[in-house]
Amino acid sequence: MKAPRNFVNRILLLPVLALGLAGCDTLQEVPDSDTYIFLDPEETLYVRFTLAPDLALENRFPDLADTIEERRYEQFYASMRSLAQLYRFPMDMHLLEKFETPGDGPVLDLFAIRWEQDQMGEINAVLRARLEKYGHLNTLGTFKQREMPSVMSNYERTEQVYARTMEDALSQMFVELNNHFETAAEEAYVEGVPSVGSEP
Repeated sequence: MKAPRNFVNRILLLPVLALGLAGCDTLQEVPDSDTYIFLDPEETLYVRFTLAPDLALENRFPDLADTIEERRYEQFYASMRSLAQLYRFPMDMHLLEKFETPGDGPVLDLFAIRWEQDQMGEINAVLRARLEKYGHLNTLGTFKQREMPSVMSNYERTEQVYARTMEDALSQMFVELNNHFETAAEEAYVEGVPSVGSEP
């Protein structure tokens, strides 16, 4: 008798998931670099999103857990694209699919520590953001947003609240991310500083 394909897939993915979560823990423990990361508009920023799994739901209703996870990723991608336009983000942004490897360039690591509805019915989004570039690491911060759906909310309206809480948290993150571009004054200062070994 064959085991259900979904069950087999989950068994195969368990080591990968464990590694991913271990990676998130390791990322949290790694201290920031002394070097402040400046982003170059000529490069591509790779965005890696990780959603903390609902293990209880995964064990009891794996198909439903898959559907919800896909929906959350869709909402995340839509919010990132919308906010990049809103903030006129000045560099190309590549949103990585799950298990996709980033290319050569800076990486924005976004980990949704929480994106769920609590026992009181309030929807909470808690997002940790870190920026990596060529061995250097800067923490952008932890960004939070919460909202209580209306008592009369149906499924679609509740999903809109899910999307809005994450978009609001990401909006806070974009404000901090934009600080990692050189201002005109900083750029002029760097260009005016003679390099080591140059003639005075």
